Amino acid sequence: MVNVASVPQRSPFRYPGGKTWFVPYARQWLKSQSDRPRELVEPFAGGAIIGLTAAFEYLADHVMLVELDEDVATVWETILGDEGLWLAQAIADFNLIEPAIDTLLSIPSPSKREIALQTIVRNRINRGGILAHGAGRLKAGENGKGLQSRWYPETLKRRIVHIHAI
Repeated sequence: MVNVASVPQRSPFRYPGGKTWFVPYARQWLKSQSDRPRELVEPFAGGAIIGLTAAFEYLADHVMLVELDEDVATVWETILGDEGLWLAQAIADFNLIEPAIDTLLSIPSPSKREIALQTIVRNRINRGGILAHGAGRLKAGENGKGLQSRWYPETLKRRIVHIHAI
């Protein structure tokens, strides 16, 4: 049994049914190889915890994240591309209140970086981090904090800055 709280949290995403539980097994397997793998491909990347662990802990020379969901893929392209620091600062500056959320999520033709910000916000405000259209927003949240109970802008900024720097 794996205590997922013992696994370093590196992703800006929160996911139900994520792969955090698998990190100790992937780490052990990667370390057991006679040669460090040249490439690790994480299919269905989502929060990308396996790929991030491999990259941060130098368990593979190169990590490739593969993601079918276009919005999630856009977040990773943004973080790992030229707009990663913009996204980190946009999250830190975002005032997570209903009017600001509604304005952000209703941008008619969002740019890629705006899609990335929208996706992170939706992941954080929807019940269980579910991104599917029609997913419900948190209401009471933890300890009655509502939407704020899942919004840690400085932590998210720090995670993105660290990932961007790899």
